[in-house]
Amino acid sequence: MKKVLFISLVSFLFFSVSVSAKKDQSAEAKNETVDKTVVLKGLVFDNLTNETLAGAVITANGQKVYTDLDGNFALTNLGGNKCQIKVSLISYVDKTMEIDMNNMEPIQIKLQQR
Repeated sequence: MKKVLFISLVSFLFFSVSVSAKKDQSAEAKNETVDKTVVLKGLVFDNLTNETLAGAVITANGQKVYTDLDGNFALTNLGGNKCQIKVSLISYVDKTMEIDMNNMEPIQIKLQQR
């Protein structure tokens, strides 16, 4: 009786470990697809002073992000090969640009004061 109980316990343990390993593999597969997400990064400057601009609004495909204190921004999941973005900031002229999503280099955007 003890032998049957021991074998059952070991079998159950082995089964639970194999199920757990399969869950970990599927989680890793999901993480790999997330890593392939297209991210558009950039930096916003003043045209005359070349100072970075914090708080500029960047909109694209219904998404809106703001530049951080150093003028950096990042947009994800834009889709397609090309994307149109609009950059605006109080006291600056709005700028609209078409971006090639195949070029993954950070873009630099210079805004002109009004």
